[in-house]
Amino acid sequence: MSKIPAKYMPGKFSLASWPAWIQMVVACFAGALFGGYAASTVAVSKHEQTTQRQMRSSMMDHFMKLGGEIIRKPDVVSTNGLPAINRLGFYAIDSRYRLQQAIFCGGSFEDVRQLDFAPIGANRVGAGIADGDTLKVVARNFPNVEYLDVSHCDVAELAPIQKMKNVRVLKIMNNPLEYAELQGFRHLDSVSELWVGWPDPKLDSDSLYRNLDVRKTMLQSIAEMKNLKKLYLFDMRLRETERKILESIEVINARMN
Repeated sequence: MSKIPAKYMPGKFSLASWPAWIQMVVACFAGALFGGYAASTVAVSKHEQTTQRQMRSSMMDHFMKLGGEIIRKPDVVSTNGLPAINRLGFYAIDSRYRLQQAIFCGGSFEDVRQLDFAPIGANRVGAGIADGDTLKVVARNFPNVEYLDVSHCDVAELAPIQKMKNVRVLKIMNNPLEYAELQGFRHLDSVSELWVGWPDPKLDSDSLYRNLDVRKTMLQSIAEMKNLKKLYLFDMRLRETERKILESIEVINARMN
């Protein structure tokens, strides 16, 4: 036969044994403590948000003082209460030291997906100051970049771009890419839109980039890019054999304005 549990009897020093008015005072005191804690937590949270907004605003000001340009998303606000950033422009910066500072500064904007390094008004191989070392820093500071324009810059290698696993649009016209690097396009797995060519009007006719055999090597590598859908070729009049190499890709023959 199971035992009937004994009736609960409050202990001498338990809260239930205290007079009702004392219990009410204790309950009110506990409620006040909890309310004060909740209010202080909200105040700290608002203070942290204000601090974050001030820091982000300060970083934006510093980036622009270095010569960078910030292009914002219209009518969109970031988690910090500031306008969300759509693109960063580095094209007006003419100092490698200031460029590196701007990259580190811009890397603090976690919502950036588009970067533009092409110098303003340039149409010449190697005109810009961004190079392979620059792109190595970019790869570390902007792991989520989806749009990258390094046209008319001094990029000689593709390895740093190959480490940017989210780049969808790549513009790399008028760069002094080495011959061995021209075969590295096939390793740009994420790129779906590529802009390439050498429309520099001062480029010698016997230059590496005008050589038909060298160009064929590059086009064969481009044809092996896993996700490439659209190819903009600048100042390249394709031969029939080259068209067949690229038959699975939408090719647009383009010229500089």
